[in-house]
Amino acid sequence: MDASLLKQAHQLNLRNCVTNGPFPPVILMTDDHRLPDPVAAITKLPRHSMVVFRHYDHPDRASLAAKLRSQCRRLGHRMLIANDVALALTLGADGVHLPEYRIWQSPSIYRQIPDGLIVTSACHSMTTARKLCLLPANIRPDGLFISPVFATQSHPGASTMPFGVVQRIAHICAHHAISPIGLGGINRKNVGKLRGSALASLAGIGFSGA
Repeated sequence: MDASLLKQAHQLNLRNCVTNGPFPPVILMTDDHRLPDPVAAITKLPRHSMVVFRHYDHPDRASLAAKLRSQCRRLGHRMLIANDVALALTLGADGVHLPEYRIWQSPSIYRQIPDGLIVTSACHSMTTARKLCLLPANIRPDGLFISPVFATQSHPGASTMPFGVVQRIAHICAHHAISPIGLGGINRKNVGKLRGSALASLAGIGFSGA
């Protein structure tokens, strides 16, 4: 991983992280298409990073998740399973990541997640951020992945989130003891633009271009 990107992530984390929060400076998001074999990417992460397992379409998702869970334990990384509470519990994962649509289609899911698991949610708008922050404190997510902060290969042509909106969402998160995490197109060439942001962590699919 590029040293300048990692340095910026550490500075943001020191300045903006929620006190005693679970989120490290860098978080890796796996992806079926852009990161078909995440093993190598996980080994390159700084120790005590975090991995969000999002291989939704893998033909043997549970086995791959178990393999990565073992690797994360060995390397000291936390691991979250995307959109599958049962699999997270089966593997003894550290938490669950929920896509944005879950807060609108099945908000009760947040009440069904057992205590002790880290919970994160995707957030692509101010409206979603406000909806998540209005959840009761005991079921509110621990972190929000705010995206896309830059143009990303995952959603070519999609509009990026204006920096001002990113900042407002991040401040709302901090006010509700939620860690704001930047995601989308972050690399060594543009990470400097986030220097003055209120983000606490940076996430990416291998941090393309870094």
